[in-house]
Amino acid sequence: MSEKSFHHSWNGEHAQKFAKSVENMKKSRYIPFAEEIHEFVDLYVKNKNPIILDVGCGPGYLLIEIAKTIPNSQLIGVDLSEDMLHIAKEKAKEKGLNSITFMQGPAERIPIPEAHNDVVVCLNSLHDFNDANKALSEIYRTTRESGIFILKDKNGAYPKWKVVLGFIPLICKSGLKKTVKYFKSNELWLDPEAIKKKMDELGFKLEFLEKKLDYLIVGRK
Repeated sequence: MSEKSFHHSWNGEHAQKFAKSVENMKKSRYIPFAEEIHEFVDLYVKNKNPIILDVGCGPGYLLIEIAKTIPNSQLIGVDLSEDMLHIAKEKAKEKGLNSITFMQGPAERIPIPEAHNDVVVCLNSLHDFNDANKALSEIYRTTRESGIFILKDKNGAYPKWKVVLGFIPLICKSGLKKTVKYFKSNELWLDPEAIKKKMDELGFKLEFLEKKLDYLIVGRK
């Protein structure tokens, strides 16, 4: 996986628009992933009060759902964008979740000590980091022994014709212009096999791999 030249900017008006656009995806995106995270934590994590880090936490919606499914967890959100973190803090405050810690920093230099987290999660963000390899290395560094990394993202190796078919409902809902813009972003999507290879090199033991339009990988340190 090479460093890519184009990435989204998640600041200012774009951050506000993004947060608003995904706010209604609770049932389709955030709740299902939070439930999957809960299942994997039950399977592999011994700590009854697990420290869970969300890398590229954006507006914080996933952390809010994790707080519901794993209420005894200690939650941390890291994001590069100050504007995204401001939105996340406000959303968490609205839900009365003042215990979530938010920190600014790039995924390539996570501002957290070594072997700190029982669980690291990442949803639809790895492909948008400046250097996915460095981000994975940092995730490994900050994960405790026997801790797990749970990654869900768009599949860059998914057949293009299936991707196009999948966008037909999006065209009906959002219009052609927005759909074309979203489809172009798949140039950033990563091959889950390349991610699996890098995780193997780092020392993660593969526990689960599912390759659909959205792939899901779980590695244990």
